[in-house]
Amino acid sequence: MPKAFDLKELRRYSLLKLPTILIILLIWSCVWSLFDELALPPNGNLFWLIILFIATYFAGEICSLISAPPLVGMLIAGFILRNTTSMKIDAQVSSILRNVALTVILLRAGFGLNPNDLKKLSGVCLRLSFSPCIVETICIAVTTHFLLGLSWQWGFLLGFVLAAVSPAVVVPGMILLNERKLGTDKGVPTLVIAAASVDDVLAITGFGVFLGTVFSSHQSLAWQIAKGPLEAIVGLVAGLFIGVLLWFVPVHLENEKSAPEKKQRLALTLFFGLILVFISQKIGWSGIGPLGALTLSFIAALKWRVKSIDLFVEKQLKSIWFFFQFFLFGLIGAEVNISSIQPDSIGYCLLCLFIGLVFRCFTAMIVTWGAGFSWKEKLFVSLAWLPKATVQAAFGPVALDLARKAGDETKISFATLILNFAALSIVITAPLGALLIALSGPKLLKKEPETIMNEIVVEVDHNGKNLEIISDASHVTKF
Repeated sequence: MPKAFDLKELRRYSLLKLPTILIILLIWSCVWSLFDELALPPNGNLFWLIILFIATYFAGEICSLISAPPLVGMLIAGFILRNTTSMKIDAQVSSILRNVALTVILLRAGFGLNPNDLKKLSGVCLRLSFSPCIVETICIAVTTHFLLGLSWQWGFLLGFVLAAVSPAVVVPGMILLNERKLGTDKGVPTLVIAAASVDDVLAITGFGVFLGTVFSSHQSLAWQIAKGPLEAIVGLVAGLFIGVLLWFVPVHLENEKSAPEKKQRLALTLFFGLILVFISQKIGWSGIGPLGALTLSFIAALKWRVKSIDLFVEKQLKSIWFFFQFFLFGLIGAEVNISSIQPDSIGYCLLCLFIGLVFRCFTAMIVTWGAGFSWKEKLFVSLAWLPKATVQAAFGPVALDLARKAGDETKISFATLILNFAALSIVITAPLGALLIALSGPKLLKKEPETIMNEIVVEVDHNGKNLEIISDASHVTKF
């Protein structure tokens, strides 16, 4: 990757990217020959998906050239395409692609979780999962009640929409830090990844409870409150069961190199994760899927590492993620429709959002006390807890849809405000959070030292006796 735009390096870089450009053009040609109008402008779904892929790919490359996180460019590319072109992508297709990408990154995250760190940090993980989300929700409810006149019910409904952290933005950043061994000596990436899924379950549960009270859901309040913990428990149990199943299926053969079991293991892991995510959404228990996918890969890897058979699955999931990341971040950016934001409410929205984020950061720093973290590591955890995108994109428009069906102008006004908040939170915190994770990680987190054992050199006579140690084992620490 060139670091400066001198002619020689730019020419070399262009030649390296030429095959990628040709592949994209060939894919579009095949799609056009098979699906005709679907692959043609201005209304072809497949056409716009290919344009989105191209735009996000090159936007990510540009960000890499200037040492910025590629996903920032992808988010911006999706946002620009949505608001400057006639881009039309079917909502169901968009949802499917985003969920596939989210499943892949959560499965990858499960492999990256360190069981020892998770056990050691279980207490702080629970505090981090619950406290910042609840504190930010309360701050949003209070500020919007007094500044914007929202009722307490609508304020808490909005608070839970905004309080959810985005695994789609946070987890890829944590995986990169994990691979670079930054903060891994104290389990910082493991802590943030594990807490992110529970944080989302809590936010979605709170949203469901207050949505039911605002729109008089037929479900009882007690059931809506109990549903969240049940989703978390079912997700954990389902992931545990499938993870243990993958210890035995497929059967591990001695001559693994010649056996198809590695590909079978990859297929089973991927499709079990997808089934959990899609079925949980189908039955209205969306909190089960992400937590189940994270758990199943974590549990499966516990046994696979002992047999040294998990590397193939990890590598292949990484390859799959490379392709789907462009759709995930591009489509998240494309969820933000600038025309839906009311200009007269932007100032108050930004103020309320800022207050909520400040209290969220302080709370995240406070709850990490007692975990043995330095002040720099606490600061990093609080910054990593900022990005919002996934839940906001999914649930921001829900209240407005219900309000329009009800035909209540007051509810429509409040629901429109929620959509404004959701859109602004994505535009501001998703790229900002990604940048903060990428830039502050190397500065605030220590690189874990690698300890290597030198080989013991010995002399042995022909009878296998008279061992003489020439050099003792010594430790070499690398940074």
